[in-house]
Amino acid sequence: MAKLLIVDDEPNVLNALRRMCLNRDALPAIPDPEVMTFTSPVQALAYLKDHPVDLIISDFRMPEMDGAVFLTEARKLQANSARIIISAYADIEGIMRAINDAGIFQFVSKPWSDQELKAAIVQVLGHRALLVENQQLANEVRRQRGIISEQQAELERLELESPGITRVRWGEDGSVLLED
Repeated sequence: MAKLLIVDDEPNVLNALRRMCLNRDALPAIPDPEVMTFTSPVQALAYLKDHPVDLIISDFRMPEMDGAVFLTEARKLQANSARIIISAYADIEGIMRAINDAGIFQFVSKPWSDQELKAAIVQVLGHRALLVENQQLANEVRRQRGIISEQQAELERLELESPGITRVRWGEDGSVLLED
C-alpha cells in the first residue's frame, strides 16, 4: 500500500491529483494507493504528527506557507517520507530551498502530464522503498556486529514503520499524555 499525502490550496487541483493517483487504468498504476488531501499545510502537518505516509506531494505557492517551508517541516516529522513539489512558477530560489532544506526527490511543473507525474510518483516510491530497506539492512549488520543493540534496532524499525511512535509525552505527575 502506498500512503500519499497531497497539499494544494486549490480544491480543484487536489481533486484532479487525487483522481489521477487512484486511477488504476491509466498507466503506470500506483500500487494500492491511499490518498489523503489537504488545502491547508498547517492541517497537513498536524496529520503528519500521527500518521505515517510514504510520499508527500505539495504545491509550492500557498497562502499559509510555501511548499518549501511546508516540506521542510514535514521532513522533520517524517524524515523517511519522500517529497515531491509541484509549481506553475519557476521560482529558482524557492526550488533551491525545497531541494536543500526539504530534500525533495522531484520537482514537477504545472500543468503536469498525468502519465509523467504518475511515473515520477512510482519512481520516487520505489526509490524510497530501497532507501528504507537499505537502512533496515544496515541496522541489522550493525546489530550483528554489536555496534547497536537489538533494542535500538527495533526502535528504529518501529520509527520507520510509524513515525513518532517512540516519542512519549509525559505529564507532570508522570502519566503518559495521549494526542486527541
